[in-house]
Amino acid sequence: MFKKTNILLMILTALALTNQALALDPPHNSSNSIECVTCHTLHSAPGGTLTAVAGNANLCQSCHVVGGTATGKPFVEADQARPGLALPAGMSASGTSHRWDAGPQGRIEADGANTSAGTIVSSGAFTGPNIQTYTILITLPGDTGVAEFEWYLELKGSGAPTGPDGTGITGTSVPLGDGLALNFSDGITSPSFVAGDTWYLYVIPDIVLPTDPEMAVRMEGDVLMCSTCHDQHSQKMTPFDPTAPAYAGAGTGQGRHNQRIDNDLGQKCKDCHSARDVNSSSLGSHPVGIAIPVSGDFQSPTGLPLDASGNISCLTCHDPHYNGADNGLLLRINDIQTLCTECHTLASGVASHFNTSAAEMWPGGQYGSSYPAITDTGKTASCANCHYPHGWPDSANPTTDSPLLAVDFEESQCYTCHDGNPAATDIRAEFQKTSVHPVAATAAIHSPGEGAIVNSGTRHIECADCHNPHEAEVSVGAPGPSTSPRPANGPLTGTAGINAAGSPVATAAFEYEVCFRCHADSTGKPAALTQRLYPETNVRVEFTNKTSYHPVTKTGANTGNGDVPSLINGWAENSIVSCTNCHNSDNGPAAGGGGPNGAHGSSWPNLLERRYVTSDPSTYSAAKYASCFSCHDAANILSDDNNSFGEHDKHIRGEDAACNVCHDPHASDNDRLINFDTSVVSSSGGMGISFNWNSPGSGSCTLSCHGKRHKNKSY
Repeated sequence: MFKKTNILLMILTALALTNQALALDPPHNSSNSIECVTCHTLHSAPGGTLTAVAGNANLCQSCHVVGGTATGKPFVEADQARPGLALPAGMSASGTSHRWDAGPQGRIEADGANTSAGTIVSSGAFTGPNIQTYTILITLPGDTGVAEFEWYLELKGSGAPTGPDGTGITGTSVPLGDGLALNFSDGITSPSFVAGDTWYLYVIPDIVLPTDPEMAVRMEGDVLMCSTCHDQHSQKMTPFDPTAPAYAGAGTGQGRHNQRIDNDLGQKCKDCHSARDVNSSSLGSHPVGIAIPVSGDFQSPTGLPLDASGNISCLTCHDPHYNGADNGLLLRINDIQTLCTECHTLASGVASHFNTSAAEMWPGGQYGSSYPAITDTGKTASCANCHYPHGWPDSANPTTDSPLLAVDFEESQCYTCHDGNPAATDIRAEFQKTSVHPVAATAAIHSPGEGAIVNSGTRHIECADCHNPHEAEVSVGAPGPSTSPRPANGPLTGTAGINAAGSPVATAAFEYEVCFRCHADSTGKPAALTQRLYPETNVRVEFTNKTSYHPVTKTGANTGNGDVPSLINGWAENSIVSCTNCHNSDNGPAAGGGGPNGAHGSSWPNLLERRYVTSDPSTYSAAKYASCFSCHDAANILSDDNNSFGEHDKHIRGEDAACNVCHDPHASDNDRLINFDTSVVSSSGGMGISFNWNSPGSGSCTLSCHGKRHKNKSY
């Protein structure tokens, strides 16, 4: 009897010591009046792990409620995050805490008006690319196996579902698509499912079951619970919180958030959200685990915490509990713009896209993107209008995301606003014209770090090659006469370029420097549009190193000597010409229309603002050379008594020769822009082709043209 008693005492003591070891660290210890029996019951326990309350979250909430033992850290069901990303009509975003009742299969909520006694749970793992909601509607009443249902899919912000997208009979493991299944269970009354009753299944992509063994064994039917992330018995593991005290040994842990595993580098987040554990945005999510560059477009944050290695982490931006904003996003700073600019310095307060007074917001995907309209006025002119930090699927190829964490693919993103709504002018319509900068010719090729010269290997034209979306400002109007080159301001602000010397510049000072990115030293340029006596495809060379030139980078060669008497509309010999004086929208303000400025598209060839006939017309009219005559006086040029060439009228009106036959509109190795079109002009009796200028109104030609031979023909 004595031995049996001693053995029993030893067993009880061992059990007591075991329980003491498991509940040793504060606050779940005896010093806080919490004993093992507060949570555990040895006999007839409602919970499967000898807990006094069934369900892990229910057990925690028996103390973590207002007025409970842990009244300072309360949780209620409504605290769980419900982000407003794909909610049915009438529902709003809410929640200040990470969910404790969901998993890869999402979570199901019954509509508050339901009268059905039956229940529905989901299973599987969601494999779709978008956050979305499935609405499940009972259409035929009955118990499981008899009742029928329809389901409707609501993508993020797509509005009221219009399906149904599928139908089925209630049962077990009823497939729903995207890796999901529904499991129907009867209630205590029949029929278990009443027609018209509704359930909502919310799913989020990129969630998997935890792989760390300490977390993996603590799931309730593949559903997260409090103890998956938190060890209620120990404060030993390192938290993300840099202010938490060090763990000095058994019984001394306090304020370390009861971590299930070390979390100083965000390990818990990266386990279930492993698809977002990437070090480059090209992999589909905001990078984590990397240091923030403290130069260029980045800075070290002052209002956001970095991980123990000084790197950005999931928890740099997200706060899993007691978040200040009740919107389900769990962001440490609710204002998106303030959050992003903690690290990113790209957002300029004067840039159009960050102008809050304009009150413009993303109107919803228009050309393929499912990204919804932003209606939260707090996101006016914010980064969230164009970027989604965890990647948004490319609608044409949902297995990949739009580049640079954008919400749409390349020009389609720009078109969504720049189609006349909300932007004032319709840029998209310009690219539907016959002559355009071919933004649709290449895809996924532009990179912000590609350098100023766009070379053959990456030669392309995208919106961002001419416009810096983070610095572009409102239009400054159509270019007019000036004595200095047109600045790269307004929509061109902050764009890289090539200067007149051929050197790359990080920020172009003049409009022509932006044009030189592709039309100067870039390799792989197309051949000249017409064959010239002096061929040249590098426009930088044309406007800087030729004998005669339209004055784009500097004043003309004839400045101040009265050799160009035909100038009109405010243009003078010392004026500087902008690229967009000639290459612009044919419907823009300078052309007398209501369209936008810029060389986006034109109904005239070569992106010209006005008509310019390059081949000999059957008859002459001034309208055929409107591009020339916007600066030059047609009457003066056609007069026999002008200070340039007394036989202009004979050639232009008498023989219907196009300006282009003799003159190169850019530049020439000869005087007076003379650079003959050799498809019209040929050698004269083996003497070649030449032009010699002596003085205003005096010179000679050697050539054959229009069936006539000229050998040192003087004028």
